[in-house]
Amino acid sequence: MIKYEVSMEKHLNFKSIEKMIFKQTFFEKFMAVLIGCLFITISIVMFIRPNQMIAAGVNGMSILIEHATGIPLSILVFALNLPLLIIGVFLLSREFIFFTILSTVFTSLYIAMWTAILPKGFAVTHDLILASIFGGIFSGIGNGITFRYGTSTGGFDILGAIAKKYWNVNIGSGLLALNGIVIAISAFVFSIDKALYTLIAFIIGYTLVDKIHLGVGKQKQVLIISSKWDEVTEMIQAKLGRGVTLIDGEGAYQFKKLKIIYCICTSMELVKLKNYVKLVDPKAFMSVSETAEIQGHGFKKIAI
Repeated sequence: MIKYEVSMEKHLNFKSIEKMIFKQTFFEKFMAVLIGCLFITISIVMFIRPNQMIAAGVNGMSILIEHATGIPLSILVFALNLPLLIIGVFLLSREFIFFTILSTVFTSLYIAMWTAILPKGFAVTHDLILASIFGGIFSGIGNGITFRYGTSTGGFDILGAIAKKYWNVNIGSGLLALNGIVIAISAFVFSIDKALYTLIAFIIGYTLVDKIHLGVGKQKQVLIISSKWDEVTEMIQAKLGRGVTLIDGEGAYQFKKLKIIYCICTSMELVKLKNYVKLVDPKAFMSVSETAEIQGHGFKKIAI
């Protein structure tokens, strides 16, 4: 009975911390979605679509369907995301799905706005090399901003989040394969040359996401020194589901005994981890570095 009351108390404490983090980070996440989606739609409307290239994921599928049916792109983006959003409402956290819905709405509205403002068929450039380069740059900046603040742009990201949460399965390779299929279809719809230029835009975009998000897709090695090491440890285990190693340490100045928390997490989890640690112990020292390779039980599929 006592154990149950303690566990309930911890559960309620974690819930209150999550609510506080949501309130504290709401504005910056909102702005990240607002600005990130703006850059993404500039890439799509001004560089990618008018040059018969495609964007990644659901946006790319929408461009192909628009070309075949004539249905406005803004409507298709929202309609294709809608089933995934409905599934996400029941399976994913309220914060994640809230900003994902927000991202989908902003993307659709921005595309509708650009379509209404710009002349039909408008493109900043019709040079395919320049279009693929700058389309990739704007897309990479937009996605990098949203990922950096722990938000989602919707589409295939929802599938990845569900697989990670319920089966601890990373389907990053599977999503990459789906994008490959979309590109392959575009080769038949447009041309092989256009598909290859699309691939260039993808590579540039993903590279920029890496730079902006400090290495998205790579595992992070985190060292934390905190006087509240027990609370931080419980938070990591309960909310991130990650294992933690405690290392005995000693400060060289006052020779004070301390605990060093060692943890491995993904880039997306790192955003949450920093928020949790900052709230539990604002004075905590945290060092983050990328890992070159991880082997051993439990780490085979940690990468995003």
